[in-house]
Amino acid sequence: MRVLFIVNECAGNGKGKIVWNRLQQHLTIDYQVVLTQYEGHGQEIAKQWVQKDQTKKLIIVVGGDGTVHEVVSGIVHNNLVVIAVVSAGSGNDFARYFQTFKNANQIDTYVKTEMPSTMMDIGKLQLGAIQHEVFVNNAGIGFDAYVTRQINKSRLKYYFNKIGLGKLSYAAAVVRGLFRFTCFDVTVLAQNETLHFQNVWFVATSNQPYFGGGMKISPMSKADDGKIELTIVHNISRVKLLLIFATVFFEKHTKFREISFLQSEQFEIIVHANSVDCHTDGNYIGAIGHDAVVRCTVQQHAWKCITLEKPKNVISQ
Repeated sequence: MRVLFIVNECAGNGKGKIVWNRLQQHLTIDYQVVLTQYEGHGQEIAKQWVQKDQTKKLIIVVGGDGTVHEVVSGIVHNNLVVIAVVSAGSGNDFARYFQTFKNANQIDTYVKTEMPSTMMDIGKLQLGAIQHEVFVNNAGIGFDAYVTRQINKSRLKYYFNKIGLGKLSYAAAVVRGLFRFTCFDVTVLAQNETLHFQNVWFVATSNQPYFGGGMKISPMSKADDGKIELTIVHNISRVKLLLIFATVFFEKHTKFREISFLQSEQFEIIVHANSVDCHTDGNYIGAIGHDAVVRCTVQQHAWKCITLEKPKNVISQ
C-alpha cells in the first residue's frame, strides 16, 4: 500500500504545521508528502496522485475540514484509495463522526497490517445548471453560509485559534450575524411532496451529524445510509435562535417547532430571495439569486474511510 500525506500547514492558523512536524518524527513507514500551497491544491494533488498507477493507496490528510473536503473531492469513486485524517483544523467536524488517526503508531499499524476500510456516501450540491459541488460533512444555504463568509474575512478566527479556542470564532460570528442577516423563503420538493417555509434562517444539508465546530445539527444523519437530511430553521425570533444554537451541542434543538427535519435521497430547494450565501463543508462557494434552484443528492459508496475499529451500523469493505 502506497502512502501519501497531504499536509495543510496553514490549517488551524498554523496548527497543521505543528501537528505534521511532531507526527513525522515518529513514523516508521515509507511515505510521500506534499504540502498544499493554495486553496484547491489538495484536490489537485489527490487527483493527480491516484491517477499514476492502479495500486492500493492511502492518503492521509493533515489539516481541517476544508482540506478534507478538497482531498475527498479529488478521489471520489476511486476504489483503490482509502482516506485517513489527522485533525489539525479549528472546527474538526470530520473527526467527530469519522474515524481518524491520533498518532504515528496507529498509522504504522494500519499500513503494516492493511486494516479494513469502510465505504461512505458523499453529498452533491448543484447550483443552477453549471456549478456542482460535493460535500463530505454538510452544505448550507443561508445563515450558516453567511457566517462562514464572515469568518473567512474576519480576524477573529485567527486570534481564537492562537489561544486554542478556534471553535469560539464560529459562536462569535453567529452572535454578530444575528443582527445583520435577512431571512428568506424557500420551497422544498422531496418525494412528490412540496413544502413551503417562510422567514427561513438557513437550510442545512447533512451527510453526518456535526457542523460549526461540534454542533450536532442533524442527529439522525449517517454517512453510509444512502440518504441526506435537511434541517430547516424558520419563523423564529433572533433571541430564540440564539437560544437554539446553545442547545444544538446537546441535541435539544430537535424539540423546537421552528426547526423542521426532512430525509430523502434527493431534494430540490427553490430559494425566494435576491441573494443567499451557500457553503460546502465550511467552504464559501458563492451566492444564489432570486428563485434559484438548488438540487441536493447523495452518491452511495463514493469513497473509503479507514476503519480502526468496527463502527456501529456500518459494513466494512
